[in-house]
Amino acid sequence: MNDMKVNSSIYKGIQFVQVNALPSDQKDKLLSTINRELLIKILIDGKLVGNCLQFKDYETWFDNIYQGDQAINRNTKVLQNTPEDELVSFAMKTTS
Repeated sequence: MNDMKVNSSIYKGIQFVQVNALPSDQKDKLLSTINRELLIKILIDGKLVGNCLQFKDYETWFDNIYQGDQAINRNTKVLQNTPEDELVSFAMKTTS
């Protein structure tokens, strides 16, 4: 998992990220949670580049959605019992 924000690109004053260039976990999460109307196309040197997101929208998504989910996932992993925990718990119950 990549918990880091990507760097933005700037073209003619537009600060943006290309969704396809994001780490796969971010790209998948972003595409499943963001309002698709926020995606823009930018004409760069005569070529239309799609699936772009203004960097301000990416930052907002990253800070509020992605990092929030990552914190929940980290906390959940800490709270989940490992097989060793289950074995110790079982052993304690049988000896009590």
